[in-house]
Amino acid sequence: MSFRRLSKLPLDQEIKERIARSPLKTVKDVLSLSPLQVMTLLHMSADECKAFMDKLFDVCVPQHVTAFDLSEEEKNGSYWLGNHALDTMLHGGLHAGSITEFAGPSGVGKTQWCLYIAILSVLAKKKSNCNITVMYIDTETAFRPERIVEIINNKYPEHTTEIKEYLSRIYLYQPKTVSSLSEILESLEVIAVEKDVGMLIVDSIASLARKEIPATSSYSNIARTNQLASWAAKLKCIAQQLNICVVVTNQVTSRFAPEEPFITEEIQAVDVEDGELHPGWSDKTFSHHVTPALGNTWTHCVNTRFILQYTDSKSRQSTIVFTLTRVLIQVFIKLKFNK
Repeated sequence: MSFRRLSKLPLDQEIKERIARSPLKTVKDVLSLSPLQVMTLLHMSADECKAFMDKLFDVCVPQHVTAFDLSEEEKNGSYWLGNHALDTMLHGGLHAGSITEFAGPSGVGKTQWCLYIAILSVLAKKKSNCNITVMYIDTETAFRPERIVEIINNKYPEHTTEIKEYLSRIYLYQPKTVSSLSEILESLEVIAVEKDVGMLIVDSIASLARKEIPATSSYSNIARTNQLASWAAKLKCIAQQLNICVVVTNQVTSRFAPEEPFITEEIQAVDVEDGELHPGWSDKTFSHHVTPALGNTWTHCVNTRFILQYTDSKSRQSTIVFTLTRVLIQVFIKLKFNK
């Protein structure tokens, strides 16, 4: 919470006016200074400065929460998907404070899910008289506002007169490089607070990492793993601290594994993906399967995973995967829709 804007905090009007005349903008700006520097910048006495900084420290320290409070927060921060079976299995839809992933091959409908969820978010909060907005990070330039208009016109015709308002509540960012995405995520906390973001969508989290950091060696594998771990930590921190629902999309990759595992003494602890064999595996008989990209490190950062697959030309299959400690529970739901 160190990036919270000072202007958004419940402070005395006189202190707010002093802050407005100073270069201090966020909680971090103040807590990075010594008490003497704060006193000089804001023209405070020692007692005033101590009380002011104590209040800012309270903002940064996580508050305790009861199990009941947490349950109520989940209910209030949930986003229903509109399908009774899905919402029941997800215990109320997509939950704030968590990361939900949609993984699947190209063209299977991951972006359509993202657009639909963005619409559901602004519609749901509109009904509850909240000005919650959606932050949409599009790394593949796949976002189409006309598609949102089509979905509202066909599925929610009673809201067609408010389409412009709904579109204005979806803030779009289109980073083209790993560094630009990292910059956006670094400033995410400030952006989320300023714009009252309730839903964050990243489509897709894998695209830039796989393009710029190909898994061609152990060094690049480690570099990609570290980058993804950094992004995941930032997303989870924002989701939990600001009670935001985070939705990401991921690509899939083919992976080969020995049907009869045989490990040599040269085994190395590096995540493997994109079909590369672990240096420690003996070259015997291998089986082939499709799995979400980005490796095990990223997998453990996701709270709920949807795997989308083709069944035939007119239908798709959605597999909901919950990872609870080491237990993997899979529930299959066939959702048919026109191509």
